[in-house]
Amino acid sequence: MSPFRPTKRSIGLWLCFAALVLIAGCRVPLSGREANPAVAVSIAEDYNRLFTREDGWTGGDIATSIPLRDGRILWLFGDSWIGPVRNGRHTNAGMVHNTVALQQGLDPASARLEFFWGEKEGKPDDFIKPANGTGEFWLTHGGIETERALYLFMSHIIHRPGDTSIWNFQGDGIVMAKITNASEAASRWHVEQIKVPWADIRPQNERGFGMPLLREGKTVYLYGLELDKASEDRYLLAGRANVDSLEDFSTWEFYADGAWQRDFRKASRLCNHLGAELSVSYLPAFRRYVLVYTENGLSDKIMMRFAGSPVGPWSSEKIVYKTPEMAWDSSYFCYAAKGHAELSRQEDELIVSYVCNANDFWKMAADARIYRPEFLRLKFK
Repeated sequence: MSPFRPTKRSIGLWLCFAALVLIAGCRVPLSGREANPAVAVSIAEDYNRLFTREDGWTGGDIATSIPLRDGRILWLFGDSWIGPVRNGRHTNAGMVHNTVALQQGLDPASARLEFFWGEKEGKPDDFIKPANGTGEFWLTHGGIETERALYLFMSHIIHRPGDTSIWNFQGDGIVMAKITNASEAASRWHVEQIKVPWADIRPQNERGFGMPLLREGKTVYLYGLELDKASEDRYLLAGRANVDSLEDFSTWEFYADGAWQRDFRKASRLCNHLGAELSVSYLPAFRRYVLVYTENGLSDKIMMRFAGSPVGPWSSEKIVYKTPEMAWDSSYFCYAAKGHAELSRQEDELIVSYVCNANDFWKMAADARIYRPEFLRLKFK
């Protein structure tokens, strides 16, 4: 199992935290202690309506958003439903392994979404397929558009022969997609695939890097995850690179014991209980970084931690929200909680999404309320 996919363990861990201030355009450590903000949570019905659709793209998981330089928002999805929803269930529909959407406009009441997927023999197909013809991609790790190109970081997934469950997959590393004509319609993108070398898969644990969650000036923080297979616990790791040299992997640095160095295997564990999907966002109103994730990957609990720098130390974890869907059916589970800072229109709020799925494929197909992003609005105070 890849460190970027969900597991089922629930444990608590308490860590200390520090803080930063913004002075003359640079964030530097605070000299005194400041309390982390409280948070009020409400359902973001406007975004839920935007992604509730009955034709074309009608569902998908992961739901990562990336701000583009032309003002649009790029959405990335993993396995996705293509086809009609009738009477609350997917009817004569099929699934592909990845899709994307482009959002025009930040007001969800008036925003326009255009979805893209591939086509093979007249039927829907994956938007991006592995160049080597093996397995498929999940658009799990997000991406970033720089002055040079749009970069997407994708999980290469292969399936275990003979396993017919929904868990019949395993990771085979991370691939970077480089797109130099992102200003055009996604159907015309030219995609170059580059293998990311930062993966170490061992019998006891796995670690890998390639989650560009945060940019500050010329620095891109590219986070990683380590999965301890014995405990099924997942840990946050931190890496960074210059925005102009993301493709030059020899320039990447990894945070270990308070310093940046070049060996990704030495990267320090920063906090745990994480899921395969997460976010790190900066809250300007409070001069804090906020980490959002689903507890242990599969849970009804959406968690949050604060820090004063992109690498922590991270505060103790706090339950932000308990998702209601897992009470609907014993086969339902929730995952993929993350923040979308580019959707927030005020400095004291963060839009968060999560996804509900089912262990029983046919139950998922029969309930179109699930398997699409659900949105929350977090208001900090």
